[in-house]
Amino acid sequence: MTTYFDILGVKKNTPLADVKRRYKLLSSRCHPDKGGSKSIMQMLSQAYEKVMTGHGHEEAVHVVYLKSNEQTVVWKKKCQQLEEQFTELKQQNEELERKLKAAREELKQKATPSDDEKNYKQMMEEDMQALRRENRRLQSKVDSLRLEKRSDSKEITKSELPGQLVAASQKLTPAVASQIKAIGRSRYWARLAVLAIPIALVWIAMGPGKEPLMNVWNSLNPPPQKVSKPSMRLLHHDPSENEEDENKKTASTENLQSAEKKIVPVIQLSNEVGIWQLMKFANTSNYYISVRSEKGSYVIKSCEGDFQYYKNTLQRSGRMAANLIYARDERHFEIYDIPYGNGSFAHNWAKSKSLLINNEYFPNNNFASSYSNLQQHCQ
Repeated sequence: MTTYFDILGVKKNTPLADVKRRYKLLSSRCHPDKGGSKSIMQMLSQAYEKVMTGHGHEEAVHVVYLKSNEQTVVWKKKCQQLEEQFTELKQQNEELERKLKAAREELKQKATPSDDEKNYKQMMEEDMQALRRENRRLQSKVDSLRLEKRSDSKEITKSELPGQLVAASQKLTPAVASQIKAIGRSRYWARLAVLAIPIALVWIAMGPGKEPLMNVWNSLNPPPQKVSKPSMRLLHHDPSENEEDENKKTASTENLQSAEKKIVPVIQLSNEVGIWQLMKFANTSNYYISVRSEKGSYVIKSCEGDFQYYKNTLQRSGRMAANLIYARDERHFEIYDIPYGNGSFAHNWAKSKSLLINNEYFPNNNFASSYSNLQQHCQ
């Protein structure tokens, strides 16, 4: 009786991990895509399911006897072929297991060291221990020699050694002590002299020696001679000339005061965006036309002067155009004159739908009518 264990080539006590590994091996060999047959693959999958569920002991191949006809002959041939393939696979499995066992034994033999290696390792360890013992012995000998040397050096004074100074423990004679004190005093007075010389020079320059030094300096750098102005004598006096001079002075002062009192026109703010309007200045009776952008800036045109750009200081701007000439600041505006270029002439506004000034679009809505009204007021 052929069981499902026999089809997979496993036993009842085989671990499930080995069963899974065995199934993957056989399926990789018997798969139809790799030269196998579909029927064998179905048989392997059925045997794997039975073994994993604990029914591997059941009979896998049932022999059915049918009446002798062509179909039964065909099925018998297929059964014989399957049995032959099964025997071949079984033999291959046994051969692979035998090879695997032999390879494992070789690995074990290589992993276990031989007797020669063990002896060599033991000899090396013994030599290492002997070297360590010798090292400890030599180190103890060096330490003892150092102690002996230190004890000998304490007994011998430096005065006994040739070319050496007297030991610090030996007492100094009075003559030697006086010489050492004299050397210290001479060094002290030398340092004091180095500090006192510049102080004395400064005191002489600022105190009693100041006048002689200044005299020497004046002799080397004489002061420039003063040129006396020629004296003038009035021969004739006309009072009308004085009156004319006073009138000229008063006229000049009045002109200066009028120039100082010149009124700077202030525009009126508007809420309408993109529409030209005719308006009056807030502090004068003069008219002007203006248009506001979405960012709160203005472009105006008055009877006197060119078009002007009132930039809102609340917005950030990069590099200004070359035709924008800074004029002054007013409230929260930076005022720029537009003497030439884009937006400096009326026909620029009349021929375009909008103009771009400092990255702001200003439309020309109602520009023509506002400009004509401004011309009438300017006349």
